[in-house]
Amino acid sequence: MSQTQPNLDQFQQIHELNRLFLAYLHTRARTDRECLGLPERARELLGAASAESLAWVAEFPRALFDIELDESAPKQLVDPLRSRQDGMHHALVLTILLCAWTVSRQSAYQARLLLGLELRAIQRLRSMQLSELQALAHSPQLLRCAFAGRDWLWGELLTETRPEGRRYLALVALQPGVGRDWPARRASHRVT
Repeated sequence: MSQTQPNLDQFQQIHELNRLFLAYLHTRARTDRECLGLPERARELLGAASAESLAWVAEFPRALFDIELDESAPKQLVDPLRSRQDGMHHALVLTILLCAWTVSRQSAYQARLLLGLELRAIQRLRSMQLSELQALAHSPQLLRCAFAGRDWLWGELLTETRPEGRRYLALVALQPGVGRDWPARRASHRVT
């Protein structure tokens, strides 16, 4: 497994995936639809966010989404036009899966750092054939918000504009195990 450091292209790819993900969530938040586990307060902030603000949030150095791979994922191809899933969701999931599949094959380190994937998920993606991704994209719970239980983190991601505050959030989010080890609540203080 390669341990190469991410380069600018990998970060740009994550930023673009974050842009797509946030655009999808923004549309859903504005129409009061389910937002893949996004905390309620963050839904309100996201729904009111400007395009400029969303572009700023998308520049985050880690994926703002999580990929939940489970063994019960569909094994057969499904015609997206005949499925109950909306086309925008399917296209988003398939795009993210293709990126995760590629990054996992290139570097387990980068897949963990940039996408927040666990080793088991990386191994599963590495063992899959490209043709299996389309069927996997129909798994109903595959795509979720990252840091879903961390209301404070999403709140600050959507409101913090100071460069030092943004750097602090990036350092927090890039910590291994942030989703399970960091507290769900944080003391209410601002970084100065």
